Amino acid sequence: MDQITTWQTYDINGFTFYVNSKDKKSAAQNSGVRCVALDENGEYTTYYGFVHEIWELDYGVNFQIPVFRCQWVEGQRGVSVDNYGLRIVDLSKVGYKDDPWVLGNHIAQVFYA
Repeated sequence: MDQITTWQTYDINGFTFYVNSKDKKSAAQNSGVRCVALDENGEYTTYYGFVHEIWELDYGVNFQIPVFRCQWVEGQRGVSVDNYGLRIVDLSKVGYKDDPWVLGNHIAQVFYA
């Protein structure tokens, strides 16, 4: 690997992502993320969180890999569905601290209200 570039803003998957610290200074919210992945039981699980850091790993000509360090919400305690079918995400219920990194092409953007 030749170089690691860090970003405050990154365009990927049709979204513009911000790191959380940039979100706090902006009128827009672009640090919310969602990732669908296979869990340890072989079932698809959706993980929610927000972006802390964005790195682009540069392996040479035309080969860069964006990775995002996220703070994830613990699924059992932090995510629920209300009576109207809306997903409730409690960002104070932090989980998965040992696995914060995700490939940039595996995430989608979410908005937390």
